[in-house]
Amino acid sequence: MNAISATGDIVLALKAAARESAHRRLLVCTGDVVWCHAQVAEVISVLAGESIFLVGETSPEIASTGIVTTPAKKCGAWLGREHKNIIFDAHSGFDVDAFGAISGTLCAGGLMVLLTPDLDQWPQFTDPEHRRMLVYPQKFEDVSGRYLKRLTRIISSSDQLSLLTQNGTLRIQSAENKAGEGSDQSTVPIAFPCKSRSQEQAVQGIHKVLRGHRRRPLVLTADRGRGKSAALGIAAAQLLLEGVEQITITAPSKNTADVFFYHAAEVLGDLNSALMGRLEFVAPDELVQTLPATQLLLVDEAAAIPASLLEKMLSHYSRIVYATTIHGYEGTGRGFAIRFRKVLDKKTPQWHELRMEEPIRWQTGDPLESFVFNALLLNAAPAVMEQPESRRTEDCVFREILPDELLSDEQLLNELFGLLVLAHYQTRPFDLRHLLDGGNMEIYGLFDEQNHLLSVLLTAREGKIEADLVDDIWLGRRRVRGHLLPQSLSNHLGLPDAILLNGLRVIRIAVHPDCHRMGLGRTMLAQLQKYVAVKDVDYLGTLFGATDDLLTFWGDSSYVPVRLGLSRDAASGTHSVMMLKPLSLAAEKLVGQAHKKCLNQLQWLLMGELKGLAVEVVFAIFSMMWPMINTHESYSLSMDDQRELISFAEGLRQYENCIDVVKKAAFRILGNGEIGSAEVQLLVSRVIQNHPWSKVVEVCTLSGEKQARQRLRELVRSQIHSGKFLVLTGQE
Repeated sequence: MNAISATGDIVLALKAAARESAHRRLLVCTGDVVWCHAQVAEVISVLAGESIFLVGETSPEIASTGIVTTPAKKCGAWLGREHKNIIFDAHSGFDVDAFGAISGTLCAGGLMVLLTPDLDQWPQFTDPEHRRMLVYPQKFEDVSGRYLKRLTRIISSSDQLSLLTQNGTLRIQSAENKAGEGSDQSTVPIAFPCKSRSQEQAVQGIHKVLRGHRRRPLVLTADRGRGKSAALGIAAAQLLLEGVEQITITAPSKNTADVFFYHAAEVLGDLNSALMGRLEFVAPDELVQTLPATQLLLVDEAAAIPASLLEKMLSHYSRIVYATTIHGYEGTGRGFAIRFRKVLDKKTPQWHELRMEEPIRWQTGDPLESFVFNALLLNAAPAVMEQPESRRTEDCVFREILPDELLSDEQLLNELFGLLVLAHYQTRPFDLRHLLDGGNMEIYGLFDEQNHLLSVLLTAREGKIEADLVDDIWLGRRRVRGHLLPQSLSNHLGLPDAILLNGLRVIRIAVHPDCHRMGLGRTMLAQLQKYVAVKDVDYLGTLFGATDDLLTFWGDSSYVPVRLGLSRDAASGTHSVMMLKPLSLAAEKLVGQAHKKCLNQLQWLLMGELKGLAVEVVFAIFSMMWPMINTHESYSLSMDDQRELISFAEGLRQYENCIDVVKKAAFRILGNGEIGSAEVQLLVSRVIQNHPWSKVVEVCTLSGEKQARQRLRELVRSQIHSGKFLVLTGQE
């Protein structure tokens, strides 16, 4: 029998301590890749008979042992599964999202081994993950190591892990309470297959949504590892076994629902093939467009779905469950609660909330979970505000925040990342790394008199690409990493010289939740413009999922739309819109050209690829384009045009026989913006998007085609009589 190595002794001791406390243990091994893989071999040897899951690349010797391995980028496929031991090799790249996610699959009594380069050298390590942050013409060595510097600082000082280094340093984590101390000691058995009291209560709550009163949605919130998605799958399968005919689940992606389907299949057992067809996944954007019939709608990871889509689901479906992760990797439940609570209170005041507190795979107080929360800033929160209404924007200070300042000021980093988490539904742990290491990032903050961060603005420097690449990017033969706006202007809008200008793209604006509706977002944009005026910036720009509210916000700061994305985002259900604000003479010319091209393309795209664009978004865009429409030769009305229009409005001529001039008029009516929502719906759906009369009747809730045609005639007649939108050009 071989003697157990020193590493083996450490592993066995940590495993014993983990089993006794019903927690997990983290062992960090730091050294070169050969030494680290030698430690892996020792771990495999001493844990013979136990399953081991390795994330990252591995040597042929380790591969020959038969342990399960996966690249970090494929860790998402393993969520919802359970592992007894995990090895995460950061020599293959420290994928922060993957590390956080896979740690939640480790069971009580389990050991996670993190392999890293020497801690003193790790911040300078050429990490493969740097590729995700490179912006042309940067090279690997141009990406900073600030994130890894912070991480090594935490590892070096943390009492929530054990540390073994190649040079012989050993630090063992101190012992903890035994299993069961401080936990729920109830003797009432938990109903199989649930693994915790809160999971059992969640399953019961889902049953009640279907069996109880209508319009009483349930909101499930939980941290990672509480069995939220599993509870959805367990409850759905049980309901199918009880005779329910149809249950629909939606989530940001089909992969997100894998855990749900896995646990549903486990409960269905032999009846899986017969009943699984009654469980249907529908993407969020498709769901709100098609509104398929179902007895129960389950929404998993609701925090990663825009509130506008959640609200449409709530309006249509009377039995619905929203589930979301509080500190998660698909979005944050804290932001979800702030954004969506008011909607629930208004539309379904008898909604219920259930917080799943107990971990299902380990006891409360787990040191690995605490380390992950700290290292990944999953518990980041904005500053606590006292009397936020007393803040005055004129007393606030706007300034640039340098990444080195964030690295040295943990409180500021927490406040800043906490704001981002609350403000945006898809903030991920990787965003923290990009924040600290991204080579083209610029960060700005608005601080009150107490130096609390009230608002943060993230930007990216783009453009100034060498002239040699003008033709290749314009013709689509080349696309360089980063530089989203200038390359889109060049290739999509046919403005090749756009890549030569110097732009600053606003990525995110986040305002403290206690300071909403105080004009801080607009103040930030105004201050940014002043700040960069001396920094040789030609234009400011942004790209976001188009909603009427956001379009209005950016339009109020004099940004103009220049392009709409052709495809709809599956998670948000929106089309992207690009908006620009020129700061230099060269940019004024560029933005004017782009704005005009956008208008010219829209008249065709709105009848094709953008035919499903929300009516309120179309109206908002046309209103913003009114100065261009009002002076554009294509939308002016000659004397002949006006006579043609009058013959339609006052006579009995068919719409189809006057379609060209009615479309011109529709552009002017919508651009002028002085009509009601019902008229907007009619004009956009029939004239602008060319939907058939049957569809127009449906969306406008009219009695039939005859009424729809008459309403359109009356609308044009009223506009003619008002005289507000007609322009006599003098042309015959």
